[in-house]
Amino acid sequence: MTHHVDHLDRIKATMETVAASLKLPEYYRNDLAMDFDSLNRFNGTKLVWLLRTCGTVLVPAKLGVDPGYITHWLWGNHGQEVVPFIVDTQTGIVEKTTFEKAEKLIMEQPCNLSSAMPREALIEQVNAVLERGCEQRIWGVFESPNSVPAVGGWSEWQAYFSSTGNRLMADFLGRAIRFANIGTGAKAS
Repeated sequence: MTHHVDHLDRIKATMETVAASLKLPEYYRNDLAMDFDSLNRFNGTKLVWLLRTCGTVLVPAKLGVDPGYITHWLWGNHGQEVVPFIVDTQTGIVEKTTFEKAEKLIMEQPCNLSSAMPREALIEQVNAVLERGCEQRIWGVFESPNSVPAVGGWSEWQAYFSSTGNRLMADFLGRAIRFANIGTGAKAS
């Protein structure tokens, strides 16, 4: 446990040093404290971290978080300085990256699905993605579903993601539904 705490403390110290050296954020510096709290929550993942003139953004990759949280700041016309980083909580590395690499990372699917996967394995993986997202409350700015049954089956989840603008997860669920139904005629829940 101490190793885990020391590891995250080193990452936090690195992030603090980087922010101070860049003099970012200029406003809403309390975002850094929220980022440090999020490191515990998303330990074991890679994160995209944006330092901006007015605050920060720290978003886990490969979990299905709406990429718009990152792409808006990378490519939007908002007038802020934006400096992207990748924070790897496994290796402890915090490295500056390009807008393109930050976007590529945040656009990665939560897991690789294949039409060749056994149906049971596909269902298990997709349900695990949905359960983790619910547990970590990563879908929705103000309110996120707290359980898989709260939304329903995969079709309802796909509609939920479409309605919230999370194309990454809407496409992920669409693909899962197609692969689960190939050759079976049955529908995944």
